[in-house]
Amino acid sequence: MWLILILLLTIFLLLLWYVDTRKPNNFPPGPKWLPIIGCAWELSNLHKAKGSLSEVAQELALKYGSVIGTKVGRTLTVFVYGTKAYKELLSKDDLNGRPDDIFSTSRTLGKRREQKKFLMRHLKETVFNKIVLEEILAEQVHTIIHDIKKTIESDGVICITNLFPVHALDSIYILMTGDKCSDQEMEELHKVMTSFSENISSTGMLFSHFPFLRYICPDYCGYNTYVNIHKKILAFISKKVKILKEICGPQPSRGFIQAYLEKINSVKGQSDFSEEELLAMCLDLLAAGFDTTSNTLGFTFLYLLLHPEVQERAQEEIDSVIGKGRPPTLEDRPQLPYVESIVLESIRLITSRSLALPRRAIRDSTLNGYFIPKDTILQGSVRGTFFDESTGWKNPEVFNPDRFMKDGNLCIPDTFIPFGSGKRRCVGEIMARANIFLIVACLLQTFNFRSLPGSPPKADFAEDFSPAVKPFKAFVTLR
Repeated sequence: MWLILILLLTIFLLLLWYVDTRKPNNFPPGPKWLPIIGCAWELSNLHKAKGSLSEVAQELALKYGSVIGTKVGRTLTVFVYGTKAYKELLSKDDLNGRPDDIFSTSRTLGKRREQKKFLMRHLKETVFNKIVLEEILAEQVHTIIHDIKKTIESDGVICITNLFPVHALDSIYILMTGDKCSDQEMEELHKVMTSFSENISSTGMLFSHFPFLRYICPDYCGYNTYVNIHKKILAFISKKVKILKEICGPQPSRGFIQAYLEKINSVKGQSDFSEEELLAMCLDLLAAGFDTTSNTLGFTFLYLLLHPEVQERAQEEIDSVIGKGRPPTLEDRPQLPYVESIVLESIRLITSRSLALPRRAIRDSTLNGYFIPKDTILQGSVRGTFFDESTGWKNPEVFNPDRFMKDGNLCIPDTFIPFGSGKRRCVGEIMARANIFLIVACLLQTFNFRSLPGSPPKADFAEDFSPAVKPFKAFVTLR
């Protein structure tokens, strides 16, 4: 009897091993799969050794090619590395779906619908209007300059990475509501968004790869932390929605929330527009905009400290075009190509340290000649594009704004695609680039940024929700 049971158990385990490690026909090459965990163990070890998932993708590409097939838990995941394969990924509608796994649905406590067209239309009609955008950003820049001047009155030593997060949040808040955030609201929002940034990865957490763990060890696998942080963000947004619902009639400087509420009222429940979807879209705006803008500015000023000759050249350009009688505006961008090139080079380097937001195959498809089954998650690596010397990125790890300059003019290569392309192109690209440009131009016009004597900053990075430079200080003086 026992012998039969042992035999049956052995057959079952062998069958499980075979079924759980068998790859689909013509699936992209990659690490070996183990039962239940797939190649999670190998990927985890690589992540620890390399420090970032973008470098993991690079290491895998060196061994397996530009399209790498993996399996983490029950999820088929394909890493895409290299310009040709990444552009093909961006261009294929079959591979352009939003992930709908537990990681995606848990953040809004339910399912999501896709209403990007409404958001884009609102942004084009309001925030992306040059006058409105200039007003929003100019006020934020004025606040940053004021804060720096107050610090200069003491010793002039400033933690650069502390300058930008509140500004980034305030800009998004104005986009959502049409109003500035009060000090009390900002303190609450900044606290929860900092927790979000430090505790959540954009590429998933342990419970997202092994969903059953949320029932066994919800704290250890990160499920409780993930859900609780999102509940706090949604509660904050919900309070503001409730206030704006009580305001009758259109407002002169309305934000996205009011525009969406008016849409709900106009269709009277006959469409997919709902307050639940509104909360989810506002959450997306906060999650996408908070980290990326402030972290890119941190990268930018780190490189300006490490390359004082770049800072001086940019200041010479600002002085010759604008002088010191007025602050730079967005209208000055065409006349300040070197300042703009600093922005683009900083964006190139920060996005090279991350993976693009994941996509999902909405039906069986192909990529680079390989079979991609439906519901496979695809992780594109921007690093594979920006570090590809064959496409013109010479010495790609070096900070060099001149790579975007040609004959004294701005020249942006076709392979510069940090915001993606197609239907999933980042909706915040216009505001992000304008925001970073205006802050860099105005701060360099007003201040000199120098390393602390005997203590230059180090290019140390952290992998939070998006790549971030670790806190560093600078000595700042008025010009």
